[in-house]
Amino acid sequence: MMRLTAWSRHAPAWARNIGREVAAFGVVGALAFVVETASFNLLIFGSPSSDGGALGSAPVLASVLATLLAMTVSWVGNRYWTYRDRRGAVDRRELTLFVGVNLVGMAVTALPVYVSHELLGLGSPFGDNAARLVGWAAATLLRFVAYRSLVFTRSGEDPTHVPGSIERWTASLRDTRRRGALWPWALAALAAVCAYAVSVVFHPGYFSADSLVQLREALGETPMHDWHPPVMALLWKMLIDSTGAVSAMAALQAVVLWASLWLLAVLVWKRTGSRGLSLAMLAVGLAPHVVTFTGVVWKDVHMAYVLLAACAVALLAHELPAGRTKTRWALLVVGVLFLAYAILVRKNAFPAVIPVFVLLVLALWPAPGRRRWLVATGVLLAVTAGANAAVNAVADPLPSRQYAQIPLDDLVHVLTPAQVRAAADRAGADPALRDALASAATTCQAKKIPSDAYFHCYRRDTAPDPLSPRNVDVMLEMWTQQMPKHWKGYAEYRLQLFAKLLFQSNYPFQDGTRAQPADQPDAIVDTPANETLKSSLRYYVLGFVRDVPFLFQGWFWLAVSLVLMLRRRWIGPYTRELRLLGASSVLYVLAYLPTSPESNYRYVYWPAIAGTVAVLLIASAHVVRRRTKADGSGVSAETAVSDETGVSAETGVSAESTEADEAQVPDARPTESPGHVRTRAGSSGGAVPRP
Repeated sequence: MMRLTAWSRHAPAWARNIGREVAAFGVVGALAFVVETASFNLLIFGSPSSDGGALGSAPVLASVLATLLAMTVSWVGNRYWTYRDRRGAVDRRELTLFVGVNLVGMAVTALPVYVSHELLGLGSPFGDNAARLVGWAAATLLRFVAYRSLVFTRSGEDPTHVPGSIERWTASLRDTRRRGALWPWALAALAAVCAYAVSVVFHPGYFSADSLVQLREALGETPMHDWHPPVMALLWKMLIDSTGAVSAMAALQAVVLWASLWLLAVLVWKRTGSRGLSLAMLAVGLAPHVVTFTGVVWKDVHMAYVLLAACAVALLAHELPAGRTKTRWALLVVGVLFLAYAILVRKNAFPAVIPVFVLLVLALWPAPGRRRWLVATGVLLAVTAGANAAVNAVADPLPSRQYAQIPLDDLVHVLTPAQVRAAADRAGADPALRDALASAATTCQAKKIPSDAYFHCYRRDTAPDPLSPRNVDVMLEMWTQQMPKHWKGYAEYRLQLFAKLLFQSNYPFQDGTRAQPADQPDAIVDTPANETLKSSLRYYVLGFVRDVPFLFQGWFWLAVSLVLMLRRRWIGPYTRELRLLGASSVLYVLAYLPTSPESNYRYVYWPAIAGTVAVLLIASAHVVRRRTKADGSGVSAETAVSDETGVSAETGVSAESTEADEAQVPDARPTESPGHVRTRAGSSGGAVPRP
């Protein structure tokens, strides 16, 4: 005891303070634990003399109330005892941080249990309790550090007075919080939570008929063919082989989406200093017209998410300072990999990829020059061709000649049955094929079936296969002979079908085909879906379909894309990027004019995502301009941003036009802290704090 007393007299002041805080923190935590346990049991089971608690039939509500009561005890005890020397007036910041830290602590406590039980398969009582103990220890340490450095901070302290290493560390952490450097990590945590929540709702994934075909190919139950992209089946096979779960593909989709949105949210935060706008960018993933397909394993979803990832990479490159040659080329390769996958997973994505590729190159080098254009284009072509050759070598897909459905639709809808017969004879068709085509034309026109004649009008069970090499050649010859003669009917038919795509969407919410287990692989039947969560999501999406139907219709997103593409200037630094995003969406939608098989919202899913992101980028530019004017700098947002990027908003001339310039000109752009807007003060740049 005498030794401990002597140590306490000679120990540094910071060590004595830490020891007292640890003891008080432990006592308050133990008391909060007792209160939570006792109140929960009292609410559920009641007193020994009663028949049950007031919330015996609502254990979840009882747990929430007990947790809130324990948090109240913890806040009072730590504020008025553990950190009583730092007590000031109760403010919203302190309460918000306290609640946030406790919510994060709850997640940290549960994470080891989830990893142990769900991922590692350690389902024994010892394993679960050991994992919970690890989580409890980590959460306790997190709470102690966060309470000391963020929540209960000393009011009126001198920031220059740092008596010890602990105080220096906590002072640095508080300074980091004030500068907003912790906000990107908070966005990352929120994006991870959202990705996990979406994966749980959609678990193990919603499977359309196309999805089930590709799953059977990935499981090896059926051979691969090129009707659906073999690259997607190969990727799914790799995920199943490495994880043993068919849900891995839906989880990967969620990761790509939320990682891209997180990167965009961070970029918005760094440029505007607005937490609200950064959260809005992150919330794009929860918008009804986006979340409706998040868990559907579809090639259209894959294409949309990788294009969004490529745009996020491009906007990240837009913020790079001068120089960084290796970083720029690395980002080019990453973006090209996303674009190559988009082309391989959706054949008609090529028109949409071109503007995104231009966006990527111009973001990396605002004035790239002919050599860089040639090299970048060569990289895209080489990666795409090499990946396609590798996929074909590994998968060896069977040819399906799916493209023949397009001339089949045109022939049976534009020509009369008699004209179909005459055209088939002129092209040298077999009598069986001629009769089958004429019968399909009769069925489609009599029943007014607008498209997909291969599935709805052609008798595939008894008629010759229209997709055989011989019959495909015959139909192509019929098409080239007849469509120029009936060009008015062809134009009317295609415009009618395209108008239906734009104004009459279907599949606003995809339930999957889990209702017919006999048609599904055992891996799906053995993985039950969460019907409660699925129903909640269905009501959410279909409510917006009823109240805001244009969000799910092609005409609206085509109009948004046209405005983005045709407007000459946009406020802020992203005029070129916004116009290219609009061009990508317009080209993708227009590519369905001669090829659209039916009206389906998934065909405008990429324009819907691109348009939503573009609207938020425009809103962020308006915030920057408003704050710049409020600061009284007299400099427009466009000029302020041009100082950051090295590109004149008026002329588009870049300071980094050649690699030699990059190597010789030092980086004159100072690092900008989040929450600041750059303006021009005299001849030198300055940073004006965000109000």
